[in-house]
This record gives sequence, C-alpha cells and structure tokens, in this order.
Amino acid sequence: MNKLLAGLTVFYGLGILLCGLIRLDYWLIMLVAVILLFFAVRTVKEKSLFLILVLFLALLAGCLNQKNSYRLPRCHIYNLFFFNGAGPDYSVTGSVSSVVEFRNGYYWFIMRAQEIQAGRARFCCCGKLLVKMDFTQELNYGENVTIIGNLNRIPGFNGASRRYRDFLIRQGIYLIMPVKDLRQIVRRERAGGRGLVSRCIQLRTFLEQIINRHLPELPASILCAMVLGQKRDIPWLVNNSMVRSGTVHILVVSGFNVGIVGLIINLLLKILRLPRKGRIILTAVCLLIYCLITGATNPVVRATVMGLVFLAAYFLKREPNIYNSLASAALLILAVNPQQLFDIGFQLSFISVLAIIYLYPKLKVLIRLELCKIMVLRFITEGCLVSLSAWLGTVLIIAWNFRVVVPVTVLANILIVPLAALITLCGFVLVLSGWFCPGLAGIFSLPTAALINLLLNINAALIKLPFAYIYF
Repeated sequence: MNKLLAGLTVFYGLGILLCGLIRLDYWLIMLVAVILLFFAVRTVKEKSLFLILVLFLALLAGCLNQKNSYRLPRCHIYNLFFFNGAGPDYSVTGSVSSVVEFRNGYYWFIMRAQEIQAGRARFCCCGKLLVKMDFTQELNYGENVTIIGNLNRIPGFNGASRRYRDFLIRQGIYLIMPVKDLRQIVRRERAGGRGLVSRCIQLRTFLEQIINRHLPELPASILCAMVLGQKRDIPWLVNNSMVRSGTVHILVVSGFNVGIVGLIINLLLKILRLPRKGRIILTAVCLLIYCLITGATNPVVRATVMGLVFLAAYFLKREPNIYNSLASAALLILAVNPQQLFDIGFQLSFISVLAIIYLYPKLKVLIRLELCKIMVLRFITEGCLVSLSAWLGTVLIIAWNFRVVVPVTVLANILIVPLAALITLCGFVLVLSGWFCPGLAGIFSLPTAALINLLLNINAALIKLPFAYIYF
C-alpha cells in the first residue's frame, strides 16, 4: 500500500497508451468507469478487490483524459480559421504567452488567441498559435497585441519536421502565423502582464543580464542553461558534442538545481532563526517561483513536485516514499497534459531517475560494495554505478529515437556530472553576488568560466575515444 500512488500512475499511463490502440467510444468508457466506481464504493471494505477496481478506474481515467485532449472546443482558433468566405488574411487579437526567441533565422513567440477576424466576420476564440517573425520585436509576456497575416497548419510530413509538429501539438499549438512586416503587429497594451508568471520572467531576464555581464559569451550561454533553463544561445556544435557524449542532460535544470535552491533558502532562513514550519512553507514557495523562472519544463516540474512532497512529509513528520514522490510528479504532469507521455524529454526525465532508484541498490549489492574499505575507490565506484544505472534505463529509448548508442556516457557522467554540479554551485553564487553585491561577482566569475571551459575540453576529449558513440 505504501506504493499505491506509483501503481495508480502506472495504470493511468497505460490508459493513455491504450486510448491510441483501442478505438472505443468516449461515453462507453465513461459508462464502464461509472459502473466500476459504483462497485468500488460497495467493496471498500474488501481491500484486495477494492484496490483492483481503483487501479482499473485509474486506467479508464487516463483513457478518458487522453480522448479529451484530442477534442478541441468549438471556439478553438483551429476550428475557425477555415471560415467560409474568408480571405487569406486574418486578424488575431490575444496576449503574448512566451518570451520572443531567435531560432533558425527567425524570431518566434507563442500567442494565446482571444479573438479572430476574417473579412467582416469576427469571433471570440481560444487556443494558442506560433508566431514566426522575420524581424526582431521586443514584446513583453502578457502584452495584448493584434496580428494580421496568414494562418497555416504546422508542416510535418516526415523526419525532424514531423517530430517538431508532434511536439507543438503536445503543447496545444496547431497553427503558425508568419509575420514579414512590423506593420502587421498592432500593440494594444504597452506594459506586459502583471501576474506571477510575468514577474518571474522579468526576474529571469534580470538574472540572465547578470550572467552575460560577468562571463564571456560561450560560458554565459552554458550557465544560463544550467541555472536558468535557457538553452537558446548555446551553439549547435556544443549541444551536438554533449549529445554524442550522453551528457546533454546537464544543460537543463533538473533535480540537483532544485535541491540547491531549496538548500540555500532553507539555510538562509535557518540563519534568520525562523520556526521550522515557516522555513518549510517559504522554501516551498521559493521552489515554485524557481520552477516558473526556469520555464516549468518536465525535469523542473518533476523535481519541484518531489521536493514539495518531501517538504510536506517533513512538515507532517512523516517518512517520504521516493516512488510515491516520483509518481506524484508524473501524475501531475499527465493529468494536465496526457500528451506529455509521448514526449521524449518526459520519458528520459522519469525513466532515468526510476532506473537509478531501482537499479543502483541492486548493482551495489551485486558487486558487494560494502566490502570495499578504500573511501576514494568506493566513491568512484558508486559514481560508476549511478551512471551505469541511468544509462541502462535510457539506452533503448535513446537508440530508438535518435538512432545512436553512446557507450562513453558512463565514463562521461562520472567525470562531467560532478564538474557540472560544481559549476551550478558557482553559478548560483555568481548570480546572488551579482544581484546583492556586484563588486564580488567579478571574482566568482573567474572560477566559473574556468570550470565551464574545463568541462567543454573534457567532453571534447571523450567523444574522440574509439566507439564513444555509434550511429545506426
């Protein structure tokens, strides 16, 4: 029973998978779910039967949620842009729901539509669309704009373009609007949104400026990715080199970063002698804010939810269960968007952690590590086992999706992950000193830049080893 939440998450995910394999009517599934719920209530005292019924209810819930995710409301912009008699140009009014990013020679941002006009017809609408600009334009998160132009389906017939189309659809984006002239954008509200997300994005921009001010361009781009989750400025060659060594995961914010934030906040509050419950609540709030600052990606959401579960257990003086903590993070993400189950980032994020949790203790017992009395050798061996566990858990997924096997990743993670952890710590110190004491930031920038250059050199040397990576 202590792993019930993990079991519910597994069956919920199976329901999402079965939804695509078995074509059943939505209302038929709903009827079966209601019948099972009725019997579950009647058999609540029979624990075994009740548990089986609850697991099947979770499976049906996943199936129903997945079917709902395919259905767009009538007012969705995708259902309105083919309005009969409309010309090639549409006028879409809405709000900016992402920062403007430069990729592949264009500037991109996501717009949340509120109204669409085609000719003389005007409709209220909902949904998101991707705006592609040929020019740079500073737009604030939450700012209201009207954009005039064509609406196109997302292209994606095969290969990388199809994967990108599927990625956008999982984010709820079905249309692209190309903008070639500045006059096609009419700004309705100069100031950006004033909500929590907007404030977090403004804070992230401020922290990026601190990093860019004190580090050269390449180290700054890597530190922004590792500390703030912003990968847009990382050169393609660097990213490709990390992929070949199997260490590209260090370029995203993950559990270690969230743990560092929680540790720093808790330590500062402890120095200020705040009560234990107050420290826990404020630490939880700071973790949520950091999640928003870094873009609320799957690894960050997973780590944040796990951190909140551990804090809640500490608050209630209970012993947390690592499987339930991981399952709660997965269940939260899939409940909001079941399409994330098919996202490679989601799969690698959770399976790698699950592999470490499950395989590492077994490998440790298998080689009888407790018999080793040399502390340095034992530490190195434990690092090897953790890296090997993560590699064994993800090797098939990486091979299937990217057509590559990376044997060097075990060695690479042993050398690079501890170095990345040290860089992350230095990065947080650099950001905090640049914020509160700019005079010290220049001092901390020197070791940070040196460590990043060392990491890049080690990575470059590793991928030159024989059979470091094998494409097929």
